[in-house]
Amino acid sequence: MNFFSSVIIAFVAGSFYALSYPSFLGSGWFPLLFIALPLFLWRMEEAKNLKQTLVLVFVYNLGLNVTGFYWVPATLREFGQLPMPVSWVLGIMFSLILQPHWWLYAIWKKYRPTFNWNSATGMALTAFILSMIERYMPQQFPIFAGSPWFHLAPYLSLASVMGVVVYSFMSYWIALEVVGQLHQKKFRPQVWIIFFIFMVLNIMPLGTDAISKDILKVRVVQANVGNFMKVSSENGDQATIGEINDRYRNLSLTKNGFEPELIVWPETAYPDTFFGDRTMLNSIFVDIMKATKSEMLIGGYDQDPNKSTFEIFESVFNSSILLSVDKVKTSYHKNILIPFGETLPFGPLNRQIVEYVPAVSLFAKGETPPVMETRAGFRFVTPICYEVLETDYMRDLLNQHGGNRLIINHTNDSWYGDTAEPYQHLFLSKWRALEFRLPIVRSTNTGVTSVIFADGSESRQIGIGKQGVLDVNVPLGTGEITIYQRFGVSTFILFFMILVAAIWWQEKNEIRP
Repeated sequence: MNFFSSVIIAFVAGSFYALSYPSFLGSGWFPLLFIALPLFLWRMEEAKNLKQTLVLVFVYNLGLNVTGFYWVPATLREFGQLPMPVSWVLGIMFSLILQPHWWLYAIWKKYRPTFNWNSATGMALTAFILSMIERYMPQQFPIFAGSPWFHLAPYLSLASVMGVVVYSFMSYWIALEVVGQLHQKKFRPQVWIIFFIFMVLNIMPLGTDAISKDILKVRVVQANVGNFMKVSSENGDQATIGEINDRYRNLSLTKNGFEPELIVWPETAYPDTFFGDRTMLNSIFVDIMKATKSEMLIGGYDQDPNKSTFEIFESVFNSSILLSVDKVKTSYHKNILIPFGETLPFGPLNRQIVEYVPAVSLFAKGETPPVMETRAGFRFVTPICYEVLETDYMRDLLNQHGGNRLIINHTNDSWYGDTAEPYQHLFLSKWRALEFRLPIVRSTNTGVTSVIFADGSESRQIGIGKQGVLDVNVPLGTGEITIYQRFGVSTFILFFMILVAAIWWQEKNEIRP
């Protein structure tokens, strides 16, 4: 097979990988993962040199990019007001950073130490290395090889023990074994026996039930406030501010027999600035809380009290603000800021550069998370937007203050329009429910708004471009932490050590004719 054929196969493999996630073709098809990875690894094994391997990595990521991330150029146009040709060039360049672990793997593969990497032990070690590189290489949109396994939820019991990384490992290991066994024309039954046991363990319930008898009555408001309305209101247009406030007020006060204990608005829903516990609340909040006898959790802007109110450069936090009666109860400030959207990586030059890129908001970075707790004493955490996709950050956030009963995720996916991105974001967020056995209340500006339960199932959705409220009796977690929350990736490493020791022992004692 010539190299051009390998390039075509790598592109197809990347596209298949993208289609195992939600895409423009639907919610995704899990089996495509086990077509995409073997195809790509097969062609990488056949590459004659490092240059060819790196070309295949780029082409694979290009297929993933144009199929799964087709929305990037349109977002760049809307967010950065860039010309179409520039947006498409930058969109293609996104392929260089989309799955950066493959670049490092290609270099490792070239210079790895001498070993029988085609043996069963070698395959398992390679899968482990791939999984570790994938996990710890920074990705803005972490589409791990294990993520498509969520299609099998709720039958993923090991997620609360080892997290998504164990599913990435199994994906890579099985893909490598398929390629290796076909190439060597040698069937290794022990691999498929272990895989079968792994699947059975996922079906079996592990540990106690993570759901308590406590219920929190939550009303999630989706006012369908798009980008241009948000920008106009933040620039002080009174007509737009009035329209946004009316939408949120009317939806929050919906009379349908449901009596909410907590009303949730999405990320940056309120255009004016809060000033911590010094804030004099707008009458809209006081009126809503008085009429509903509830508390409110608002996505908004919180000013650093140590800086002047006239200083907006890195002094305003993207925040989740808990309101009770007539005051600000507490505020969480976003820690992970999106490069070129919420911050710039140029240090002291940021102030000058932002004058030429006005669409970038230079937020201040949050520090120690506060305790967030409802009037009834139910503790929760409030990651904002993509923070919920970072499993290690979520572990740290939940472990800061124990006894958390739910996760509330404020999100603004309105920049992406009616594309696959909001569904991809939702799909990846669901992993946190499985890993930590906690429900997730997901509040968005323009969709998709829903509640994800601790077993990965979901409430009804408020779709893209719709206004409405989602009233849900949310069954809370028990407050007990999962094995994965306590030990993180250590449990997976222990699992791998036991697995590779068993494989090595079996290979060593294998009876040969």
